[in-house]
Amino acid sequence: MCGIAGIVAAASHDDAHRLRSVERMLASIAHRGPDESLSTSSGAAHFGTVRLALVDKPTSRQPMADDAGRYLLSFNGEVYNFAELRSALEGAGHTFRTAGDTEVVLHALMEWGSDAFARFRGQFAIAFWDADRRRLLLARDRLGIVPLFWTRTPADELVFASEVKAFADAGLRTPMSLHDIVDAGVLWGLHPGRTAFHGVSSVPAGGFVESHDGRESTSRYWRFEFAEQRDDRSVDDQAKELLGLLTAAVERRVPQYGDPAVLLSGGLDSSAVLAALRSIRPDQTIDSFSIQFAQEGLNEAPFQALVSDHFGTHHDAIVCDDESVASALELITRHAELPLMRTAPGSSIALAERIKHSGSRAVLSGEGADELFCGYDVFKVASIRDAWAADPDSPAFARLLEKALAHQAQLGRGASAAFYERGLEQHDDPVFSHLHRWSAAFRITQYLAEPLREQTSLEGTLGRVRDRLPDAFHGWSTVERAQYLEATYFLGTSLLATQCDRPFMAQSVECRYPFLDEDVIDFALTLPEASKLHDLNEKLVLKEAVRAHLPPAVTERVKQPYTAPEGGVFRSPTGRALLDRYLSPDAVADTGVFDPRRVAWLIDKTHRSRTSFHDDLALVWILSTTMLVQTYGFADADADLRRGTA
Repeated sequence: MCGIAGIVAAASHDDAHRLRSVERMLASIAHRGPDESLSTSSGAAHFGTVRLALVDKPTSRQPMADDAGRYLLSFNGEVYNFAELRSALEGAGHTFRTAGDTEVVLHALMEWGSDAFARFRGQFAIAFWDADRRRLLLARDRLGIVPLFWTRTPADELVFASEVKAFADAGLRTPMSLHDIVDAGVLWGLHPGRTAFHGVSSVPAGGFVESHDGRESTSRYWRFEFAEQRDDRSVDDQAKELLGLLTAAVERRVPQYGDPAVLLSGGLDSSAVLAALRSIRPDQTIDSFSIQFAQEGLNEAPFQALVSDHFGTHHDAIVCDDESVASALELITRHAELPLMRTAPGSSIALAERIKHSGSRAVLSGEGADELFCGYDVFKVASIRDAWAADPDSPAFARLLEKALAHQAQLGRGASAAFYERGLEQHDDPVFSHLHRWSAAFRITQYLAEPLREQTSLEGTLGRVRDRLPDAFHGWSTVERAQYLEATYFLGTSLLATQCDRPFMAQSVECRYPFLDEDVIDFALTLPEASKLHDLNEKLVLKEAVRAHLPPAVTERVKQPYTAPEGGVFRSPTGRALLDRYLSPDAVADTGVFDPRRVAWLIDKTHRSRTSFHDDLALVWILSTTMLVQTYGFADADADLRRGTA
């Protein structure tokens, strides 16, 4: 992948100054593309690209213009079906001088305009300029794997970049936004198109922004929607098709150069990706990389070793403890550009550094399978609560929850039946599947400074979710509604950013996601609920697809959530130093976002005794938010700048 940045002005003047601004923006995101940095202008548009060259290294330089100089493209990512698209374009009279996907993307947009986005199969962020029409298009892949942000300047310029930090180098202030900070903590994600920064928008996943004559409009070329007509075949037949689709998706994502590599957690999803990879590369060296934890309850090392031995990979792993995770928090927060709710991204960036030093530049990941095939506990809980709401006096459902979530209790993250019973009477609420979780998470707002607490409410936070739900949402089951919410909020705006793209691209390593292949997604959206979650057996169809190819210990194990150390991180020497530096009473008072007395109480509790799961989440959120506010400043709900500079 790469990093892109650009400025589109109202008119062509002071071009040299704007091009220098683009070059400064590129320097701030050079980690995304260490191989080459280039910039150019086309009329009022000034584009730049830093390139991590993984396809057609010699010739696909960017930004790329057509021969006539009318069109200009900056492209971040890969379009895996570029050979097929190239053939279609050649049939329409286009000629090509390179062998890569960049020129195909350019000509596809020249030929089909914004209709081209739905034809692309891959992970991408695109900026495309038509000088004759003075039109800019900004687009992202279906689920938002690749980031792209934009804003308008006081001089009425549109500025875009792969990361928000680049805007500061264009002379822009991008203070943090209160409601988005709260949403990030409560929803574990943001509304599509939103960011944690006032005045900065994200191009929505599966969408594009069109800018013309100083006005922007946002459209969608794809939506996460379940098929009206469901696949009624047997699970065995569905599993056979899924295995074929997954194998093809893996093959499309094998890097053109070097040995293929896989992120191996030891769970079902990454093991399935490795199984598919080994089937198409039976004799090639395959590298696998893992995170192991010093805390026994979190460590999946035995399963990682089992799968690595089974497929004969060249395996490497890092071991993370409280101290090492704490040591990574400043770096990952700076790159994530989003308040964190978990420390897991800290271990991800540590692994990315190890992979970088190994020489691998692209790795395959199993992310996306949980959202598509109901792997998370939230789906089991949604199913149980759905039935419980119809018979709230029955004691059977509390026992069923205890059984389904026994592994969470072993991790110290168990909750009482009363927690899950909360809100059963609100079964008709569209976000019923997440009400108990989001209501509990909203307690983090108690640590906001009092004037800011008064500007937030649980109903306001949930109302903004309800207002954005698609019409089709109301016809889906409770579990499928939960899938939509997880894919839209957690996967789309949080997980893929803070735990995937940002930590790995910070080390110039690209992650590729076979489960987020368009064909796999389309297939998953046709499946009936019972093929995904059957008698609380998660990811049934995926297990059947790979059962013959994986050790039984992997296919039969219950999904273990990827969890890094939490509360103990802040009892380590580096963790304590972070709290002293960023969350001392004076520092908290100076930022003006949190209540110094309440934050001090939480820190004291962390040091004195074992904290709860929600205490730990609150402290991670407070710390990471404060780090970002100290860098970017803060705007209140009315967008009045309170303090800080960009």
